Amino acid sequence: AQTWLNAFLAPSKGHPNRSNFVRGMYRIQDVTPYIHVLVNHVAEFIEIHHEFGLTAFSCSAVEKKNHMQVCLYFRNTLKDGGHENSRKSAIVEMLEHENRQLYFALNERRSQ
Repeated sequence: AQTWLNAFLAPSKGHPNRSNFVRGMYRIQDVTPYIHVLVNHVAEFIEIHHEFGLTAFSCSAVEKKNHMQVCLYFRNTLKDGGHENSRKSAIVEMLEHENRQLYFALNERRSQ
């Protein structure tokens, strides 16, 4: 993993206006927390918790929740706007929306 990270962070070589210029891939600032964990910690996690496998360390559920919250913010809130007397925080709007969804999902009423 460290070899891959070194290739990922390979700097540019040569002068940009010359034919022998080799452009680097990324800067150290471009290393995300996910890349850091992959390179520095996943091997240890797998060694300690080998029975769970790599999928146990997936953040896809968190990423999906974030995606849903972003979509909700841009589609269903006033983005902290609206009339001054009835203005609600976008966060409050989102929490109320989610609470309504959970309530009706758990308390389905049969149509009569």
